[in-house]
Amino acid sequence: MSWKDVKHEGISYIEKIVAEFDVWVHHSLPFAKVKVKVKENSKTGTFFGQVNVAVISVLDGTPDWIGGNGSTIEEALEDAIKHFYLTLQGREGLSIDDFEWAEPHDF
Repeated sequence: MSWKDVKHEGISYIEKIVAEFDVWVHHSLPFAKVKVKVKENSKTGTFFGQVNVAVISVLDGTPDWIGGNGSTIEEALEDAIKHFYLTLQGREGLSIDDFEWAEPHDF
């Protein structure tokens, strides 16, 4: 039996962590790397990449948590990185206080 076949009343689907990446970023950010965790969805078979850091929104002061989707691990990784950098567009001189980090136990 595969983990995708596990069913139980009250469970919609299961996500399996299938990859984790250290992504070294450009020197323009106040940290050296981010982590991207990629999960596979048991129901759809698709992948979701989740970044462990979010820039704080200038609009409402909340973190802009983003992720990326794909039909492969690599597509989800690439999409997550792309969306992370889109949240940084137009932002100059960011400091560590402009970001919020995911809980360490989540990564």
